[in-house]
Amino acid sequence: MQTVATTLQWTFLVTGFGVLGAALMSSVRMKLSGASFGKVVENLEGRWFGAGSVLLALLVGVAAMTGVGRLSGHGVGLDEAALVVFPLALVAAFAVRRMPEKLGNTTVARASGLIVAPALLGAMLSAAG
Repeated sequence: MQTVATTLQWTFLVTGFGVLGAALMSSVRMKLSGASFGKVVENLEGRWFGAGSVLLALLVGVAAMTGVGRLSGHGVGLDEAALVVFPLALVAAFAVRRMPEKLGNTTVARASGLIVAPALLGAMLSAAG
């Protein structure tokens, strides 16, 4: 279980910062081409990830990780949980934002991507120690 949790943690860390880097490069390109700051922010919200989506996934993942940590006796702190779950929240928000309409971009799909997945992964990462 520890190996799976560590692998997932590193996978989300690398993927999350890859998505963040790609969003940053897209924003810099837009700004260099003469777009206003408002258009750059609209691009981030519409194409990459919404701030509300990232915050929701982060809060749910941190709550699950600290809750399971306290129940299992590992005692995960909020700062540690936030650092571990932040890349997961970025990836979840990006995946939900980019979900094609054909796959059912509905409330259920968004809820599972922003609530269920971060809660389960946060709980698993905490339970693994």
